[in-house]
Amino acid sequence: MKITDAINIVKKKLNNYPNRFNHTIRVYEMAVKLAEHYNADVYKVSLAAIFHDYAKYDSILEQIKYLSKDEVLKYEDTKVIYHSLSAAYVLKNEFNIDDEEILNAIKYHVWGHPKMTLIDKIVLISDKIELGRNYPLVEELRKLAFQDINLAIYKFLEDNIAYNLKKGFKIHKNQYETIESLKEEIHENT
Repeated sequence: MKITDAINIVKKKLNNYPNRFNHTIRVYEMAVKLAEHYNADVYKVSLAAIFHDYAKYDSILEQIKYLSKDEVLKYEDTKVIYHSLSAAYVLKNEFNIDDEEILNAIKYHVWGHPKMTLIDKIVLISDKIELGRNYPLVEELRKLAFQDINLAIYKFLEDNIAYNLKKGFKIHKNQYETIESLKEEIHENT
């Protein structure tokens, strides 16, 4: 699939949500910069970034129709993850993209997973630091993402968990597993 075709597909899907489409384009732009910086596959990063929020505004019922019963139960307290899992499913089954690196980067863009690839990391952090984002830590994370992507994601997740706990949201155990895995990677690289 050509990148321009992917952008047009997502633009049509998000037609009623111009702010989300603009966010998607900014994530794509940031992801390309990071991919070039880290010598990652720009095409794979681009496609994952463009489709990462494809199912964001589908109803929960629409999202879970693509998920296994185990996935629905596993994440029933953190439904925010459903859109990423369903987007990967749709990309694979309706657009015939079967590259696991692309699909996993979409699946795991919300809070990652313990064995993230560079492509997973780039899409995740690009979603959090794209130039339209505005929260207290974002400027620091933008700089850090180009110096130590693991540390940038680690700091983002720590901050995000603290924010969500303060708001009374449940934290999925996968988020803590991701943080522990990143902590090990950071320690190994120092």
